[in-house]
Amino acid sequence: MLQRTWSVAVLLVVVAAVGALAVLAFRPPSPRADAPPAEFAAGRAEEHLRAVAQRPHPIGSADNARVREYVAGAARGFGAEVSVESDDVVRAWRGVERVATTHNVVARVRGTDPSASGGKALLLVSHYDSVPTGPGAADDGAAVAAMLETVRALGQRPVRNDVVFLFTDGEEAGTLGAEAFVRRHGVGDYGAVLNWEARGSGGPVWMFETGPDNGPLVSAFAAASGRPIANSLAAEVYRLMPNYSDFSAFLAAGARGLNSAFIEHVHDYHSPYDDVSRLDRGSLQHHGDTMVGLVRELGDRDLSAAGGGSAVYFDLFSRVLVRYPVWSAALLAAVTVGAFLVLVVVRRLRVLFVAGVAAGAVVVAGALTFALWAAVAALRPGLAFLALSEPHERGWFVAGFAVLGLAVLLGAARLVRGRAPEEVVGGVLVLPAVLLAVTAVLVPGASFLFQWPLAVGLLALWRPRLAFLPPLVAAAVYPPLVGTLLVALGMPMAAVGVVFALLAGVLLLPLLGGLPRHGALVVGAVAVALLAAGTLRFGFSPAEPRPNALVYRLDTEAGRADWLSGDPETDEWTRRVLGEDPERVAAPPLPEPALRADAPVLDLPAPTAEVLPGPGALRLRITPGERAWRTHVTLPGGSCRFGGHRLGGRQLELYGTAPREITCELAPGEPVVVELVDHWVGLPPGAADLVGARPPDTMPVQSGNRPYDAALVRAVFRG
Repeated sequence: MLQRTWSVAVLLVVVAAVGALAVLAFRPPSPRADAPPAEFAAGRAEEHLRAVAQRPHPIGSADNARVREYVAGAARGFGAEVSVESDDVVRAWRGVERVATTHNVVARVRGTDPSASGGKALLLVSHYDSVPTGPGAADDGAAVAAMLETVRALGQRPVRNDVVFLFTDGEEAGTLGAEAFVRRHGVGDYGAVLNWEARGSGGPVWMFETGPDNGPLVSAFAAASGRPIANSLAAEVYRLMPNYSDFSAFLAAGARGLNSAFIEHVHDYHSPYDDVSRLDRGSLQHHGDTMVGLVRELGDRDLSAAGGGSAVYFDLFSRVLVRYPVWSAALLAAVTVGAFLVLVVVRRLRVLFVAGVAAGAVVVAGALTFALWAAVAALRPGLAFLALSEPHERGWFVAGFAVLGLAVLLGAARLVRGRAPEEVVGGVLVLPAVLLAVTAVLVPGASFLFQWPLAVGLLALWRPRLAFLPPLVAAAVYPPLVGTLLVALGMPMAAVGVVFALLAGVLLLPLLGGLPRHGALVVGAVAVALLAAGTLRFGFSPAEPRPNALVYRLDTEAGRADWLSGDPETDEWTRRVLGEDPERVAAPPLPEPALRADAPVLDLPAPTAEVLPGPGALRLRITPGERAWRTHVTLPGGSCRFGGHRLGGRQLELYGTAPREITCELAPGEPVVVELVDHWVGLPPGAADLVGARPPDTMPVQSGNRPYDAALVRAVFRG
């Protein structure tokens, strides 16, 4: 018995070591300060990054123009043919019509013989605008800098195809620049679109989305980088999320391509901390290595060749990308599931009890994780202040939920103890067999998760001594994938990651049955202790600040002003003006009810509207205030147009301070009433003086999370 326990322990250590190796390999390469001229160096790209990410530069701002001029000048200096394409864009977006003038920078590097390669160009895309709340070093300055360094490297060693580098404007306002480019050019001239993004300030670059017929591009990606990190499950998951990027516009137009990003350190995302000092230089290097590699791989190919089919793919140890056609995935699944059923029937195995225990373990672990996180959130309401409710010291919770999953597995192993080894092996393989059959038909991109553990599991089913093979394969594939899910979805959705972890973990049941009987209780206690430690340690400090925000709202029509905050509750800073017990009320144009208190009336410049003379339809000129970065407009009834665009509703958002002319056809006698609300970034000086300095353990709320520091100046025009 003792010898068996030691043998099991050794096998478990081997499985754990493979899993640890997969996790340790999941990181970006070391940055290179310098490199040969035709290669990428993060040190050279950093010079561009420092020029781009000096300050926030949202669409329509003066800093946006500064960045645009720098990008165009740098690309032109490296020999590219550069143009700036300006387009008026109107796009319906979440109940309003967004109106902006985008300025896309298009840099073309001519190929040596593009006609020989089909005549289609390769298109690389990043956006040079930032959110108004951060300088955008990662999002998307790192990609902009990497593309400029790639332009330089391409000039040292050209390829046959034309390569177009598109630096879009207005991505953060709803992919406005990408929409303008697609409307102007379409996608027919481009054989592949490669988009580059970030959601955080570090981590490896992860190719998480593809277009149709992705097989050839996935193969190119596999050869392009020394660390090709990707899996086809990611695209299936991303499709279910409300996220978007410039790639969405190209994908909707029918383009083929790849979308890549790094996503770790989410607390820096869209915040003042998205600066050059916090950016992981390894992430910048990984961006560039992959960009240059893909340009080399695709630059000499015939990009006009259509088809190629889609692929199922996943990486091993962040070094090798395994891929095969979707049609072969269905065939493999049919053969593997069929062979499994034959073995179960031929050997007359009774597998249903063990299969039920395995499925129950997955469900129980997921439910416990969901319930325990709900308890943590109830005990620590301050989590609601954080983006995605993600704690700063998330490692305690990740470890706690991982150990909790192990405790559930040990409990399940006790239930199947004493059964014939081949029945335990067969029972745990029922779950991947069922899921393989389902995913191969409905979501083939996820089928690899179950295909390969089940395939090697056939050997274990024939020879139970080989029961360590399925968990060994799973240990090579699942850990970085589960870790990425936990980062992408956040701790509130940790149950999803735990469910995926347990789908691999149940494969350990044939081995865990040889361990001591009472291990589940001990391990469960350790899990509770880790979660309790994370809960007790949760708090805010200068190194781990709490996001908070105040909005000053001035209504020039009513002659009154308010303090507003979308925060869950007040804190030391916001209580200075909101008081101890502010009311929570609807506070348009903020999207959700907000805390409110009276504020002094300050003399702030307001947006204006005027009726232009002339016969026929009503012509309005709307002029935002000089501090506005966005102006919300409520038009009178009737049918309205902006330039050549018919507006679909009465609610507009204008970006930038340029005057806009809007034409409306009104019913006879209908009054002309136009409501205007300027949105300033940050509190105006007078309001900032009243509230005082923000405490060092707080930070401004990030854009996209909830209302951030701003001034809203409302005016009403009556014609």
